[in-house]
Amino acid sequence: MAAINQDWIKVSDWVSGTSAEDEKFIGYVESIDVYGTVKVRVTQCDHEDAVGNIVSSSLAKLYKLTDYVPVEEGLRSLLDLALMTRDQSWFEDLYANLRILQFDTTSGSKPSAGYGSGPTVNRVRID
Repeated sequence: MAAINQDWIKVSDWVSGTSAEDEKFIGYVESIDVYGTVKVRVTQCDHEDAVGNIVSSSLAKLYKLTDYVPVEEGLRSLLDLALMTRDQSWFEDLYANLRILQFDTTSGSKPSAGYGSGPTVNRVRID
């Protein structure tokens, strides 16, 4: 059972669960040993002294949290930030995610207005 969960939960995943001391927490995985003991950096906990510290838990007591999926407005804000910091690769990744989000696969319609949604798409070069 532990081997199945160990493939499912990896280092850097955000998890929720209970510690060996029965504290309920949310945090991210820092390490997993071969016996299924997981070290989690706690960001939220019902025991406030545990926040910011590392707690131990078993894989059986952890649940992986769903990945954050940004909304269109959040992606647009991040695109502006990528432009301000002149990070071209980040901008291109964000732009691709925005286009995917805007494309409605059920109706086959084209993306809605904004960021190159016209008949031609101009590439933005960040120097």
